[in-house]
Amino acid sequence: MAMTDEEVRNYFRELYELEVDTSATLEERIERAITVGRDRLDVDYGVLSYTGEGDYEVIASTIESGEYAAGSVHDLDQTWCRHVIDEEKLLTVSDASDSTYSDDIAREVTGLQCYIGAPITVDGDIYGTLCFSSEEPREVSFDADEQRFVELITRWIGHEIERVNHYRALDEQNERLNEFAGVLAHDLRNPLTSARGYAELASETASEPEAEYLDIVLDSLDRMGELITETLSLAREGIDVGERKPVQLSEVARTAWNTVDPETATLEISDDRILRADASRLRQLFENLFRNVDEHCGQGVTVTVEGTANGFAVADTGPGLPTDIADSLFGGEYGEGRTGLGLFIIERIVSGHGWSGDVRSTDRGTRFAFSNVGTVAENPIG
Repeated sequence: MAMTDEEVRNYFRELYELEVDTSATLEERIERAITVGRDRLDVDYGVLSYTGEGDYEVIASTIESGEYAAGSVHDLDQTWCRHVIDEEKLLTVSDASDSTYSDDIAREVTGLQCYIGAPITVDGDIYGTLCFSSEEPREVSFDADEQRFVELITRWIGHEIERVNHYRALDEQNERLNEFAGVLAHDLRNPLTSARGYAELASETASEPEAEYLDIVLDSLDRMGELITETLSLAREGIDVGERKPVQLSEVARTAWNTVDPETATLEISDDRILRADASRLRQLFENLFRNVDEHCGQGVTVTVEGTANGFAVADTGPGLPTDIADSLFGGEYGEGRTGLGLFIIERIVSGHGWSGDVRSTDRGTRFAFSNVGTVAENPIG
């Protein structure tokens, strides 16, 4: 009997609820999807399989115990699903005895007389199948809405498995990068510390021009140490952003300013407010901006941190960024003139929060603006 319009709507409403529910694990959501499919199709069983290794491995199943329970492995060539894998499309059999599949080996081995199944694709390859079946024939054929429902569930499962695999691969890659950066930082810091120690000893008794040369060496060694620290920070933290909590813009900015302690610049804060952000990463953003001011802007610079309509901005009265560097930021092409990792770390923090970044620079100063920032409440300080 054909479904009513209300039953059809319920089909796709439950599928939508599965897609948007992020409180459950993927395994729990897949189990719910299979159960929903079984109940909606009014059949006995629902099974998710993996066939990538040539066997029929049951990943999830409404069958709690017995031959086709989750974890069991079977000969793919004796299943109905082999047709789905071979033809890479949905298969429906409402009554096996009254079909072209009446002599199929799957009917004899599995005892299933009713079947609907579709392939699951992950990263362009067939992962396995999702099928629903019964030991009794179905009185009516699977209609177009039922077939579409099964195909939509398989697409959703394939997408979710693909997403989880990508995150798992990214986590493994980040872990290897973290380990490599740690080893690299350790192996570089030891000879760097030794080189700095001997350079300092030599500078104590050196006369000009050797003393000036040694000062240049010491500055270069300091810069190498900063690069090692920034590389390690980037590898460990990447674009990951922790829990976002309400943070006071002025408080985070002043803490970062005191850490960097630019000797020839002053800090002003206007239109203070509370933002929703990862306080540690936001502080790191400010530290990198203030460090650029300290290293490149010269004497008597004023740095202004101000709240904006949808975020905040940091402006300085320095000489401005080189054009190729300014143009390379926040989606631009990485400029050949960029040195160090400070600006790159800023970009990663911004993208990790899901914010937008923009930079405007002239010979009278530079202004970094960050928008789409969650604002909890405005809190002017007058």
